[in-house]
Amino acid sequence: MDNMVDDKKKSFNFFQRFLLVIVIPLMFAVVVALILMIYSGADVVSKGKELMNQIPFLSSEKASTDQGIADNKQNIADLEKQLKEQTANIESLESQLKASEAESKSLKVDKIKLQNQLDELKNTQEKTQKAFDDIVKTYETMSAKKSAAILSAMSQDEALKILASLKPVTLATILEKMEPSVASKYTELLAANSASGSSSDTSTDTASSE
Repeated sequence: MDNMVDDKKKSFNFFQRFLLVIVIPLMFAVVVALILMIYSGADVVSKGKELMNQIPFLSSEKASTDQGIADNKQNIADLEKQLKEQTANIESLESQLKASEAESKSLKVDKIKLQNQLDELKNTQEKTQKAFDDIVKTYETMSAKKSAAILSAMSQDEALKILASLKPVTLATILEKMEPSVASKYTELLAANSASGSSSDTSTDTASSE
């Protein structure tokens, strides 16, 4: 029991001696040094940083942190650059899409206009054909003598068109009532017109079969 007490006393005495001989004087020396540096105008903070940088573990840790910050900044800059490029590409594609839609809309409008014009032409053609058919019917119901007189006074093209549209029986009757020279002329023209039409039909059939 006495030995244990003696050991505790020795251990306590050693700790006291360590504090009195090493720790307290060292702390006092540091405080005095700081006071002297402050009064001498030295930059205590900078000196402290220099001392910390001289400690291997702290200096390496700071260098690693600085490198990490630099890497993060570079990564952020790269990402911002990529974002700008992607934004520019999107804007370009949107612009192309709008231009394509506008062109498509314009083509649709043009198509509608052309279709309307075609419908109008067909309608006009149908009306013209109907009017012409009515004229032909009038000549077919009119007396041959009167029809011959009117057709003889018409221009050659108009008279030929009407004569070519008449029924064969009506045509023959009207030609009989015309002057012989006029009837002969129109007979030749009708024959040539018929031959030309037959030739055109033959060519069309040949091209179709090929």
